[in-house]
Order: sequence, then C-alpha cells, then structure tokens
Amino acid sequence: MLVLFGYLVIIFLITFFQKKELLKGVFKTHKKTTWFVSGISLFMYYVSVEQGQVITGVLAAQGMWGLWIFWSSLLGAFVLPFVFAPLWSKLNFITDNQFILFRFSGFSGKVLHAFRAFYVGGLVVAILLSYHILAFSRVIEIYFEIDKFYSIFITGLILIVFALKNSFQIKLKTDFFHSVIYFLVLFTAFYYLYTASGGLKAAIDNFKHSGPFKLNLLPPAEVNFAWTSWFAFVFIQWWSAQLFDGGGPEMARFTAVKGNRNAVLTALFPILLYAFLSIFIVIMSILVLSLQQTNLGESQFIYAIFNCVPEFFKIVCLVGFFGMFITTAESQLSWGGSFLTIDLYKTYLNPKQSERHFQFISFFSMLILAICGIIFAFNLDSLQGLLKIVFSISAGVAPVYILRWFWYRINAWSQLSAMISSGVFTLIFPYFFNKNSVIYGFAFEEARLIIVTILTTFTWLMVTFLTKKDDADIIERMKKIVPDKKTIVKQFALAFGFGLGVVILVLVIWKLILSI
Repeated sequence: MLVLFGYLVIIFLITFFQKKELLKGVFKTHKKTTWFVSGISLFMYYVSVEQGQVITGVLAAQGMWGLWIFWSSLLGAFVLPFVFAPLWSKLNFITDNQFILFRFSGFSGKVLHAFRAFYVGGLVVAILLSYHILAFSRVIEIYFEIDKFYSIFITGLILIVFALKNSFQIKLKTDFFHSVIYFLVLFTAFYYLYTASGGLKAAIDNFKHSGPFKLNLLPPAEVNFAWTSWFAFVFIQWWSAQLFDGGGPEMARFTAVKGNRNAVLTALFPILLYAFLSIFIVIMSILVLSLQQTNLGESQFIYAIFNCVPEFFKIVCLVGFFGMFITTAESQLSWGGSFLTIDLYKTYLNPKQSERHFQFISFFSMLILAICGIIFAFNLDSLQGLLKIVFSISAGVAPVYILRWFWYRINAWSQLSAMISSGVFTLIFPYFFNKNSVIYGFAFEEARLIIVTILTTFTWLMVTFLTKKDDADIIERMKKIVPDKKTIVKQFALAFGFGLGVVILVLVIWKLILSI
C-alpha cells in the first residue's frame, strides 16, 4: 500500500503546488506548453485502460484478422496531424463546439451549437465515460476480489473525486506523470508475461492451436461473415465513423502549443507512438491467451497480468491501470464539461454571471457527467459491443465534419441532420432486423454500420441541397484560414499515403512475428 500512498501524495502535491492554476485553466491552458508535453497528454488519452481487454477479446473470438477493426483506423489517422491540427491551432477556441458559430450562420448555427452541446457534451460523453468506468472496474474487481456492483461503485467514487480537481492546466502535468507509470507497467508486465508463457514462440504455437485460422492476417473464407466484416472495417468504418477532424478532447492539445509546426508534432507524435506500442499490447494479449485455461472473456488480460507479476509489483500495476483510466476519463470529463458550461450554460442559459460562478458550474457539470457515467456503467457487460454501437451512431456523420471545412454548400442543417439521423437509424435498426439474422450477407453489427452509413449520408446530402447555403461573409471567413485547394489535396494525399504505409508496415511486422 506504500506505492498507492506515494502515488496519491504525488498527485496531491502536483495539485497543491499548482492550485493557482486550478481555476485559470479548467478547460484550456492560459499559457503555452511544449509539443512534447501536449503530445504525451494526447498519447495518454489514446491509451485507455480497456485497450488490452478489447484486443484480448477480439483475439480470443476471431484471431489476428479480427484486429482489422483497429488497423483500418490507421488509414485515416494522419489526416489529423497533416490537415486539421494546424487549423485548430489557428482558431484557438476554448471548445471545438465554438467552431459551429464560426462556420455556420444565423438561427440554424445556434440550433446546432446548442443541440451538440447537450447531445455530445451530456449524453455521448456520459456513454463514453461508462465504457472506461466498466473497464477499470474490472481491474478493481479482480485485484480486490469483490463483486461487479461494488467495483463499479468504487470506480465511480474515485472518478467523482478526480472530477472535482480536473483542471486542464494541471492535467498536462499529471498526464506526463501517468505516462511514466504507464511505460514502467507496460514493459514490466510484458517481461513477466513473456517469461511465464515460455517465450513468444511457445505463446504463438499455443495461440495457433487454440482454434483454426487464429494466425490469419486476412479473413479466412471458411469463417462465416469474416470477409464481410473485413469489408465493413476497411471500406466503411474508418472514414464513415472514425475519421473526424480532431474536434474533441484532442483540440485542447493543439491550442496548448504555439504555432502550426508544434500543433502538427503534437498530433503526429502520439499516433506514431501508439501504432508502435500497440504491437506490444497485441503480443501481450497473445501471451495472455496462451496462459489461460478457462474462458474469462475480455477480463483475461487483467487476470493474467496480476497472476504473472511478483506480489510487490501488483500494486504498481493497479496504479498503472488507474493512470490509463483517469487520464482518458478526465479528458472526456473536460470535453463534456466545457460543452455544458461554455457552450450551453454560459451562452444560452445564464450568460451574465461572474467568472467564479462559471468555474463552479464547470466542476459541477463534470460531477454530473461522472454520475451519469456510473449509472450507464451498471448496465454494461461488453466493451466490444458498446464500441460497435458507438461506431454505428457515428456512421455517416464523420464525412460532414471533414467536408464542412472545404465544401461551403454544407450548412448547419447538414450536420444536425447527420447527427440526429445516425442515432435514430441505429436505434430503430433492431426493430427491422433480428440480431441473429443475416442481412444481405452481413452479420447484424456490420450490416447496421453499412446501412446506417448509407441512410445517414443520403439524409444529410438531401437536407444540404434542400436548404440554403451559408452567408457570403461566413464563407469568406473560412477561406481566410483554410489553405488553397492544391495544398489541401497534397495534405490529404500525404495523410492517406502515410496511413496506408503504416498499415502495410504493421502487416509486415506481424507477418515476421507470427513466422517465428
């Protein structure tokens, strides 16, 4: 317990000595930092606690080819650093939702601005928080050997405490501290898993014999829906539901640094580091699966680590898991809280208040989000299942977020109709199709992704051409910050080229690893 006490002391000291910064930078830094510190903070947002659990679940159920659900996202990952990070740096907003009032005019812009503040800042963020709460509650459940109800309750209470000190200005420093713990736990756990499993070759052999086609990097024709799932991941999911413009928790990191170059480095560094380290995490999942004799689902990853590391290091692992959880959860609390406070409360409900009052509302809104996340977590069972639902409610929406920067025919009604229709189509889809049915040759979840993408895209395109475009002054304002068409085409070509190159490199690396 000395390690846990030491961790809490360090967090307390960082917060105490930076207490003057607590209220100055609740959602945004009031002074610039280096790209490395901001990039590490963004990296820690990416490495959430559920990653190893979800990968283990995918490998156990499908094998290596199932990882295309993650690999496909690399195709568009570099659009963020090469195209959008410099643009967000120029605008320097407190919240990315403020871009709506910059980009769209009149009544429709205000409707979209208020709706997204409530829908994303309240509902979507609470759902995302529940995902991470459930993931870390499993760690507590296994470590302390307690019931799921109590582990979620304890996780929620801890999150509430941290929500009350969640200032972005301080968070950059605590994220750096958590990254040190993360790397320590990652490589130490890797070593003990490697030793316990008898080495990588033995683990791969065990994994290979745990079921047919486990080592296939491409979907096997013999497995039902394998190729149709792969099609959905590679040709639909990454651009339809994942390729957003960086307007989320990431944006605060781009505005925390000075200049376009530093914004690009802030975005590029964590993507490259994450792609590299994800190979280690997948190897760890293979090692885990070679050790387990019973089917424990996604929780196998946690069980194996705690069973393999020495007794004295288990508490360090617990702190490491917590560091991954709290860095991601704090980022989402800050994102949702900024929407509810700045974009909803301050803009529309009660604008004539002191700054101190808005600071109080900031922490109160994050507290409410934490409580909502806890409530949702009590009703969750599968991380992978929720992940696919999130992809579905985003299906067809992502292109609007990309194109609104460059195609000025898009207006506020376009984005609003995309957001509403994707959610509605996702909700009503089960009423038309049974979860056990085959839909045009696709399994339920992949079919839902494709059909929702098609319907949502048709809806927002129809709305776009049935409504008028924005005012000329809005369009001119955008043209002043967006590069010319030739530059944009080069940036996208470079980004997609990098993405394709990284995917190929990852596949080559895995081909070499699996042939050991």
